[in-house]
Amino acid sequence: MKRFQKGKSSGFDAIKDAHQLSGDPEKIQMYYDKWAGDYDRDVLNEDYIAPNYIAYYLQTITGDQVGEIVNTRDRHIKILDAGCGTGLVGLALKEKGYKNIDGCDLSERMIDRAKERGAYNNLESGIDLTRENEAYDQNQYDATVCCGVFTLGHVPPTALLELIRVTTPGGVILVSTRKSYSDSVDFEEVCQRYEREGKVKLMSAVRDGPYIRGEGAHYWVFHVL
Repeated sequence: MKRFQKGKSSGFDAIKDAHQLSGDPEKIQMYYDKWAGDYDRDVLNEDYIAPNYIAYYLQTITGDQVGEIVNTRDRHIKILDAGCGTGLVGLALKEKGYKNIDGCDLSERMIDRAKERGAYNNLESGIDLTRENEAYDQNQYDATVCCGVFTLGHVPPTALLELIRVTTPGGVILVSTRKSYSDSVDFEEVCQRYEREGKVKLMSAVRDGPYIRGEGAHYWVFHVL
């Protein structure tokens, strides 16, 4: 695996290289373990604003016609930041006043950085969102957020199933999908299948919202049934 090159293009190069990981959990874990020390600098140099946007979006969610949903403006709801990395989303949520935030990631080194934020109650490393994880019970969280994970080379659309499993009925899931990812995979078709199966209902979506310099993302809010 090549070393990250210092300089003005290092952030862009590191991000693009991450898109070549082919969804292999072992490769992803190794890559992010090595990247952890420079991750914040690299992504922020590329104007990565998705964590702030997703924290803002969470508090704007309102009810839908299916039934009662969690009040996302309640700062005491239980939130899982799935694929939390160094904790940029957790920090943004903390700044919004949320109190009960847990986080998880494949990479132990990224979790070590997230611990420094002081935003999380509990953090778990070695969490692969493509399978059921014993660390989390079914229906454990009122809201699950997932930012920057549904992107090229990382997880398939079916990883949404694990987010559904850990979120309580009446809870919400808020995910970002980088535009290039959405254009390349069947994310919407998979979501529609889960809707037909009665697992979730799509409540709202923002198309081509703010994400990172040079590319937007779609943001999706699901009501867990």
